[in-house]
Amino acid sequence: MNQKIFRLVDLEHDQEIGIITENQVQFLIENLEEGGIEDQDYYINEETYDFLAENGCEVELLEMLAEALERRDEIDIRYEMI
Repeated sequence: MNQKIFRLVDLEHDQEIGIITENQVQFLIENLEEGGIEDQDYYINEETYDFLAENGCEVELLEMLAEALERRDEIDIRYEMI
């Protein structure tokens, strides 16, 4: 069974943060608040980042988020299926 692949996007700059797996998307869905059923956007700040790290987020995803957060207090991200 092939896993779906997703793009993680910085909404403010409409720039790709990185490519993530279906499992990583599922982790975000399970651990972050969505505005609604169809919502694929998330707000990330240092507190959210720490929460994800403490709850078993994969290192690869944490590194992407850390790089995106660099020099910023917060980011809004979304995922898109490729």
